[in-house]
Amino acid sequence: MEIVLKESELQDASNFRPNAAIWKLAVRSSGYVQARQAVSSELLAATP
Repeated sequence: MEIVLKESELQDASNFRPNAAIWKLAVRSSGYVQARQAVSSELLAATP
């Protein structure tokens, strides 16, 4: 995800937008997103 964000930052002046498929892959691969999903799963499992 950081690579996509950095690429977007570097090319921002030319209205660069990352390819949607690359952005989705980067977000899904992000440790932050994976951690949130794991915590959410644990919280849902613990809810009576």
